[in-house]
Amino acid sequence: MTRAEFTVFVERTLEEVLKFAEEHTHAALPRKIKFRWLGQDALVSEGIVEAIVSKVYVDQENIYPCVDIGVGDLSEDGLPVIVANVAGYNSRPFQRNWTGREGPFVFIIGKPFLDKLAGGEPHSSGAFGFVVPEIRNLKK
Repeated sequence: MTRAEFTVFVERTLEEVLKFAEEHTHAALPRKIKFRWLGQDALVSEGIVEAIVSKVYVDQENIYPCVDIGVGDLSEDGLPVIVANVAGYNSRPFQRNWTGREGPFVFIIGKPFLDKLAGGEPHSSGAFGFVVPEIRNLKK
């Protein structure tokens, strides 16, 4: 997969994770987003697609195969914060991931986001909790 093709794939993925969160929470989300890598505090508002492509895409034959990504929180101004984490696997050709989804992205929903939707405040234990709703659909 070329870098340009992967860039389009990432753009599509960002829309898909918003729809995924909406589907599982029944909440409508704005399409203006912010982004951050798990373990980092900096929120990115511009160049989000490139930030993801630069970290996940190595070359046409090497892409990191497992990246948790999804709506993790809401910013102070109410925008969805997409979070992502690259798992510690070696890069390899573009393929299906362990959920059966095409590409490296495993869709997640963050507990801070769920807590805010429920009207509460996220607990600040320092750990980032999330759910993988698709896990129940995996064949045994």
